[in-house]
Amino acid sequence: MPNRNTHRIVGAGLGGAIALAMAREETPINKLIEALSGMAVGTFAGMLPDILDPPTHPGHRSVAHAIVPAGTAGVTVAPRIGSAQQWFREKAEQCRARRAVATNFFDSFVLLLAEILLRLCAGAVVGLAAGYASHLLLDAGTPDGLPFITRQEGRPWQ
Repeated sequence: MPNRNTHRIVGAGLGGAIALAMAREETPINKLIEALSGMAVGTFAGMLPDILDPPTHPGHRSVAHAIVPAGTAGVTVAPRIGSAQQWFREKAEQCRARRAVATNFFDSFVLLLAEILLRLCAGAVVGLAAGYASHLLLDAGTPDGLPFITRQEGRPWQ
């Protein structure tokens, strides 16, 4: 049965790997930034279902672990990840271009920070989805599986 550490490791690995794959056309430094962000956010997102539905008892799985809400979120969010990444990358590139013509250190520094933050966000959107999905996939393979919508404590599937 997957525990907290397993969810963290798998979320980090999957978040980082998918973020890296989706950054394949970026420069090496931008690939690294996005992959590290995907890994960091994937680590957190791999534990997120248990944060939302705390494991206070063996059958703790409720809405945050449920097939219908997760599936609905997945089909709504997944098609938009690429466009969200593209938006973050375009804004980061605008900061880079403005930084190239900045006339003072402070403006240049702020634009560099903004560019890095936007590139981190491009990796984070992937890490969030991948980490959360990895948690559900790991839990789906356990004897308790995942509830369809929710499960009440001490009651069968609801």
